[in-house]
Amino acid sequence: NQYLALSRVARERFSGLLGGKVLLSIGADGLASIIAASIAGAASLWVDSDADILRAAMRAGLCDFVVGTLDEALRILKNEVRQKRAVSVGLHADPASCLRECIDRGFQPDLLMGLPASLQEPTQIMVQRGAVLLPQSGPSEHGTSLLCWSVDSDAAPTMRRIGQIAAESLDAARADTPDRQHWLKSAPRYLGRAFANRQCLRMDRNESATFVARVRSDFPAVRLSTDEAGT
Repeated sequence: NQYLALSRVARERFSGLLGGKVLLSIGADGLASIIAASIAGAASLWVDSDADILRAAMRAGLCDFVVGTLDEALRILKNEVRQKRAVSVGLHADPASCLRECIDRGFQPDLLMGLPASLQEPTQIMVQRGAVLLPQSGPSEHGTSLLCWSVDSDAAPTMRRIGQIAAESLDAARADTPDRQHWLKSAPRYLGRAFANRQCLRMDRNESATFVARVRSDFPAVRLSTDEAGT
């Protein structure tokens, strides 16, 4: 959902592109936010006071860099933003102090996600300066459900083929189909080893029916599950 929320903002506010844009996120939801940002093509800064969580994310391949000062983070972001490349930077710092420093130094993110209510004042300042505040969990597309699949063995070739089936099952007339196609293509690169044998995608009923029928025919051992909460 966070990826789809970012993609929707990209279409509505940034001509469909997030290259060269920066997302700032705080705390527990930061990891999901920076993964979504990387897949969507944006750079991201994740601020957390727990160094162990940040380092674990980097070891798992889910975060590109972990640094200890805002100066280090901004140096990395500046270069990648200039070249419009996705990069994720974890910053070990107190979130409230870090946001105040960002404001004092004129660092202005384009997107904000996962900022707690306790940081309302700096959040409002950044929004007044032009940042887009996204909900902590993006809205579900009406009439869709989250369909997930996973495999036990031969993960890489099987997952690639199932991804192709998913892409071929999507309705080309839906406005979010290019974003979902991009997710299928780019998500494996950013989701890390922990997700090498599983994937999820939001589909409508017709898409889901087509996808499930083909997967069950070609790969009967694949596990499928559906979350109907978004319907």
